[in-house]
Amino acid sequence: MRKLLRFLPAFGLVLGWSQVANAAEVTRVASSFDQDFNDNAFDLHFGVSYDFDFKKAAILREWGAGGKNNLARDLVYRQFRHTVTPTLEIGLWHDLSVYVALPVVVSDTRNYQFDQEQGGDCVFPDNPATTNYKSGSATCVNKTNSTSIRDGIIPRDGFDALEDSNPYGQYTDAETDMIFRAPVRRGLDQIHVGLKVGVLNQDRKSHLPNWLIGLEGRFAIAKPMTFSRAIQTDDPSGNHRVGRGMHELGVWTALSRRYRFLDPFFGAHWRQSLRAGNTQFENYGSTQGDVNPQSETGAYFGAEIVPWENKAQGKRFSIVLMGSTALHYNGRAYSEVWELLADSPALVGDYSPGDSQGCSAGAALAHAAANPLDPASNGGYVAAGGQDCGSYNGITAVNDFGTFGLNAGLNFHMSKYARLNFGVDMSTDTRHFVTASSRGDGSKSGDPDLVEPDSVDVNPVRRDVVDNVGRRYAVDDVFNINGYLNFIITF
Repeated sequence: MRKLLRFLPAFGLVLGWSQVANAAEVTRVASSFDQDFNDNAFDLHFGVSYDFDFKKAAILREWGAGGKNNLARDLVYRQFRHTVTPTLEIGLWHDLSVYVALPVVVSDTRNYQFDQEQGGDCVFPDNPATTNYKSGSATCVNKTNSTSIRDGIIPRDGFDALEDSNPYGQYTDAETDMIFRAPVRRGLDQIHVGLKVGVLNQDRKSHLPNWLIGLEGRFAIAKPMTFSRAIQTDDPSGNHRVGRGMHELGVWTALSRRYRFLDPFFGAHWRQSLRAGNTQFENYGSTQGDVNPQSETGAYFGAEIVPWENKAQGKRFSIVLMGSTALHYNGRAYSEVWELLADSPALVGDYSPGDSQGCSAGAALAHAAANPLDPASNGGYVAAGGQDCGSYNGITAVNDFGTFGLNAGLNFHMSKYARLNFGVDMSTDTRHFVTASSRGDGSKSGDPDLVEPDSVDVNPVRRDVVDNVGRRYAVDDVFNINGYLNFIITF
């Protein structure tokens, strides 16, 4: 480390220390061969960021009773993720740069508990208070009234991927709240590569704002994550990956305008998602409907408030306040329930309906019930369902939904060449169904207005146990908090 520090001054002299334009962080751009403006022959920005994400969501399930279709609480989902992202931006010309970022997931863990959010006020169906209990009035969930347990999507004694010697026998207690724990994942998903163009620059023409336009590609570079419950004899590598097997191509823009101690800014983006070559977003034919992952568009707005600044030394302290919104639309996803559904005997199915001998989900479930400590034993539940059965990978068609967020942060310009910013993002998602596959396409055979059961009309990825109205899963009460820390050196 000491040897490296010795070379930093020399490195700075060779490249020319960069004096970044006095703009909001969102409109920062590396600018090379621009000596007349910033005394800098070559501009390079290097940064490292750390992010901690915590997400909590209520997993709801449709429940049809008494001629009504209601959404009932079932599970609570929690996710914890740590990510380190090195970034590099290189100036190519005046206010023109290329950049690359490589998010590295250090740890990603998830678990599911029965929804018992009311704590001491919970009323359970198997132990109701004798003075006020009516049938169907339970306010909390346990093994007795969980629809995921009822339909065999989760085994009655749950699943714990962190206990590979006995994953099916960890939650035998009738009073347990934890019911499913996913494996620890880490690694790479995508590499982000982009181009920034500074259309306007306030430091060049003081009456104009700073305006950037960017092109960005996010490319899958790792194998996609998968999930298998068969971990007793082997630990599948797909259980520990974080890749999603998807590319994203998009455009973004950002504007800011400094006025005394206030620097308001605005930005917007759009990204189209596409399946990668190595992906779990399989295409089983024209009756499937959605194939590609969901795309995204969004915008943010806010301001940097600058209570103190020393321009001569390049030092500044600012407070960042920001709001954001995004729309996720048209596609499938690794949703909050994907690991619950992946490799579940309740979702075994035929990926070529109407063209084969069929598949019996009942036989697969019966085999799983007869082998509660390892459904993959004795030939496995997939084979028990029939020769045309296949296991489910958990990826589902997801309804369009919105995300709304707030950000508060602090920016420290410690010199002309180093800056530190940290803060907290908080966001929530609108309620949306996460198992919403269509029935199929009736025009393939017979009546074009009717999807014939067990025919080529049927959507091959549809599973009635979770896609039928009255059985669908939904996500609500989403709370996502992201703490971040960024350190940037500008050469």
